[in-house]
Amino acid sequence: YARAQHYGWGGPGDGSRSADEMRALEVLGLDPDADFEATKKAWRGLAKECHPDVRPGDEEAAKRFAAGQAAFEVLKQADERKSWKPA
Repeated sequence: YARAQHYGWGGPGDGSRSADEMRALEVLGLDPDADFEATKKAWRGLAKECHPDVRPGDEEAAKRFAAGQAAFEVLKQADERKSWKPA
């Protein structure tokens, strides 16, 4: 069974991330095994580059900023779920 072909189609990562998380990592330009510190660093870099206050009137930068912000929120919530411990 270990040599079955269907085990190879999963793609990168260890299978612990959802499809939404994988898309969010792609938006931020991160590897599938990136930790949350790398996520924060990538988000800050994108925000410094594309924030509407930095580039007023640039529609493309505003779209990239919004996509990055949504991606960061997805990854932030995923990290909170993984680090949650019952009381």
